Amino acid sequence: MIILMRCVGPVLAAWMLCVPTMYSAEVLSQLRSLNWLLRELKRVPPNSRESRHLQSQVTALRERLPNSILSYHDRFEKRGKPSAVEVSGSGCPACHLKLPLGLVGELAMPGRFGVCPTCGVFLWKTEKEEEEPVGAVAVVTKKTARRVTRG
Repeated sequence: MIILMRCVGPVLAAWMLCVPTMYSAEVLSQLRSLNWLLRELKRVPPNSRESRHLQSQVTALRERLPNSILSYHDRFEKRGKPSAVEVSGSGCPACHLKLPLGLVGELAMPGRFGVCPTCGVFLWKTEKEEEEPVGAVAVVTKKTARRVTRG
């Protein structure tokens, strides 16, 4: 079971106590989907068939999320910002400030996510598969290429 490791404010702490059956990975996945759907909803023409379909998906997702997480997400949505962003380096993509090393290390662990201590956005990092090299390649440098001469 994966649990939310870092909390910001009493809203998230209360959510953890009230909703023990919903895993943090589920919440993160639903928030990511909700952010994507809202971006798509802005892209399509209003009152179109696609817009109505996207709106129904947004409504269904919002019904599954706890109210405390929805209110947290809505604060970001009012400002036009996503509530969950992917971290690719050691900085927060939302506020562009450097994250604490402990949080960056925690995000590198599979299935973990955290909260930016500065702006409060949910942070996650994708699990990138390491590619195995096809063949061993010898790197020749000046030191290794130098011949040893005995006098």
